[in-house]
Amino acid sequence: MIKVKIYKSIATNAIELFIYEERNGKRYVAKPVKLVFEEWKEGEIIKPTLIFYHFVGEEFLKSLAEALDEKGIKTEQDAKIAGTLEATRYHLEDLRKLLKLK
Repeated sequence: MIKVKIYKSIATNAIELFIYEERNGKRYVAKPVKLVFEEWKEGEIIKPTLIFYHFVGEEFLKSLAEALDEKGIKTEQDAKIAGTLEATRYHLEDLRKLLKLK
C-alpha cells in the first residue's frame, strides 16, 4: 500500500513529501522527482506529470489526503462542512432552550 508523509524541514523551512510503500517486510521509497516547468502551447500534446495505474492511484490520493489532514491543510469544502456543523450545533442548542430541554 502506498503511503505519503509530509515534513517541514527545520534546516531549510521547505515542505518535504515522501512517497513510500511497505511490502514483504521491506520499505520502498520513491526517488525524488524534479518538477521542471515549461511553457505549454495551446494544442500541444503533453504527458502527465505523474501516472499511477489501477488501484495504486486511489491509494496514493487517499494517503496524500490523510497526510494533508495530519498537517492541518484543509480544503474549501472542509471549511464549508465545518461551518455547517457549527451552525447545526447552535441551532440544536437554540431548540433545546425553546423546548426547555437540558
